[in-house]
Amino acid sequence: MKIILENEMEKHAWQIMMAAHYKWEKNHGDMLRNQMEWYFNDIYKEETDALINKEVTKRLVDDYGPDGLDVIGVSEEMYVALELFHHQDIDMDVEEFKTELVEEYRELKQQYEQDKEWEAWDVKDELKSIYYNFFNAPEELTVVYNGEVIQEYKND
Repeated sequence: MKIILENEMEKHAWQIMMAAHYKWEKNHGDMLRNQMEWYFNDIYKEETDALINKEVTKRLVDDYGPDGLDVIGVSEEMYVALELFHHQDIDMDVEEFKTELVEEYRELKQQYEQDKEWEAWDVKDELKSIYYNFFNAPEELTVVYNGEVIQEYKND
């Protein structure tokens, strides 16, 4: 995450906030992170869940492409019917082809559900990282003022 300071006042305020952060951390440890987790996971749970679901869906569409995964919101019967319609000229027994399509649908659906679950874990971790870095580890943020990096996080 990058913080862009727009004027001298913000630059000075950032320095004061960093001093306050170190004092808070010394005296109270992770209390602020726990407070943020309470807000995200309890008080704003519905909004957080909606945000996570929206981001997961966006990422899955980005990963699979808008037409790349035909099982999103489509029943097994509809999937088979659409595939039969698109492959009318196939040189195969129709019942055998239907069986293959059902198996394909189930495998795609299972893979999609697994990817959706993994993506949700990733998004939750990223969200936690945002508020953790901002509130508990601002020294891990890159801070820019007037085009110059005044604080840079170096991941060792």
